[in-house]
Amino acid sequence: MSFRLSQRDKDIIGFINQFRAVDRDSLVELFFKQLKSPVNARNSVMVRWYVCVG
Repeated sequence: MSFRLSQRDKDIIGFINQFRAVDRDSLVELFFKQLKSPVNARNSVMVRWYVCVG
């Protein structure tokens, strides 16, 4: 299975690579806070990554 990474996906991965750890609330504040449902958006991205990798 293949999928494309959005620029936001790449930014999140870069952040995790740089700092080696991040909590869920920090992801919301840094990358999803401008959205209508930031927690749901974060969860959707994480599930999509899990399904594609796992």
